[in-house]
Amino acid sequence: MNTSITNIDYQSLIETTGDPFADVGGYVIKYLSVQNSDKDIVDLIELMAKIYVNAWSGKLNAFFLNSTITQPAFQGEKKFEETMKFYKSLINETLPYKEGYCRVTGKKTKLFLAGRDNHILSGSGTFINFHSSFEAGLYLSKEVLIRIFFVPFGLVQLGDKIALINSNYDKVTEFFVFQNCYKNSQDLGIHKSEGVLKSDFINPANVLFGFADSCIQSIGKSIGEEDISEKDVMLNLYHFTNFGASPEVQLYQLPASVFKFYVYCLSPFLQTDWKNFVYAHYRNSKVKEGNFNEQTGEWQDKKESFSYDRFKTWRNSIYDKLLFNQSILREILNWSIKHRFNFKIVETYQIRLKNMDKKAIEKIKDLADFIVTDQSEDLIKKSITRLNGEKFSQGLRQFIVKQIADNYNRGAKNPLITIDDFVNYLFPDGTSWKDVRDLLLIAIYQKLHETNIKFELEISEAEPEPQNPNEQ
Repeated sequence: MNTSITNIDYQSLIETTGDPFADVGGYVIKYLSVQNSDKDIVDLIELMAKIYVNAWSGKLNAFFLNSTITQPAFQGEKKFEETMKFYKSLINETLPYKEGYCRVTGKKTKLFLAGRDNHILSGSGTFINFHSSFEAGLYLSKEVLIRIFFVPFGLVQLGDKIALINSNYDKVTEFFVFQNCYKNSQDLGIHKSEGVLKSDFINPANVLFGFADSCIQSIGKSIGEEDISEKDVMLNLYHFTNFGASPEVQLYQLPASVFKFYVYCLSPFLQTDWKNFVYAHYRNSKVKEGNFNEQTGEWQDKKESFSYDRFKTWRNSIYDKLLFNQSILREILNWSIKHRFNFKIVETYQIRLKNMDKKAIEKIKDLADFIVTDQSEDLIKKSITRLNGEKFSQGLRQFIVKQIADNYNRGAKNPLITIDDFVNYLFPDGTSWKDVRDLLLIAIYQKLHETNIKFELEISEAEPEPQNPNEQ
């Protein structure tokens, strides 16, 4: 960027602040300054204003209320002229200001009034009791207000609101913004851009996991010196609108533990099993009798087939439950009845996301091996049927005790489960007995798949844990 304008703190235009909106604006400025290295900040504002007014027809109502661009009284070229007049006055400091510390950068400087016309979700002068010391609004540095002007170019529309994704790792947030800037630039080049970039997805869970996919594939090992899977990467989605009388924001968070688990599931030796499992759990109310075909990678019903680019926008119960910290163990159990599924995924899920002790999982695997190995088909069937029918913890405990007794009666040198294993690992305080039952069944089914033992079982699918409708 050309830095010939002397009364601008250029570092404050692009440095990370911790404010999600200001940071997005800073990354947009950074992207544009690389593409237009000869232009100064006024030139970049002019470039952006022309895009907003001419290409996007001033459709920024979700960001700014009654601004120089969204104000109905201004039409066509007048929108552009008033916008440039405001930002030139801001830069030249001819607008009213006061001295103080900027709420975003923390720097002592000249402060200018920020309202819903030039800032996002900040309140307006009519709610004077909302702000400190009965001020008419927030007071911010001119650099922050300039940054906010660039925000729309770096975000996407998700449903009826705008989506902003940021992370505790700046490189990840930058990647999200640069990705959107690049797509916007491409669309402008072919006269296809008519407004805020539209997301390929329609709900928060899908857009977060879709972005996680992009991060894993594109960023790879570029975050510091370590692999992205070794970092505690967390994603935050701000789903907001600043429109009219109903401004609102909903915050969704993909914790670092879920992100790490997801990275692990997409590793080369696991991703086929994981993707088949996840893809089979997409749902669309208009495709009621469809099924996922693992061979073709498509959803199919009686009339047509749906490629990934089409069904990836459908609601996915696995993504929803991972986002809202709900168990997916029942879904894995139902899938395991007829499908091979690498048990390492189950182990990692229970250890990283459900805090189960690794030794508990080892004991469950030992039990599964005992139930399947050197047993008749009839005995295996009886064990599965009984486990599926257990409704109370007492029944599961009795079943495990019976396996311990059978192991002893066979003359085994070592106990199948010790009293320490039973009390401290299988049924410690805080552990759900249902998880132990479901894990044991999953381990049994996977052992049957591994040993190629096949027989008919008259077992209905287990009911998944209900989702909280208030979280959708």
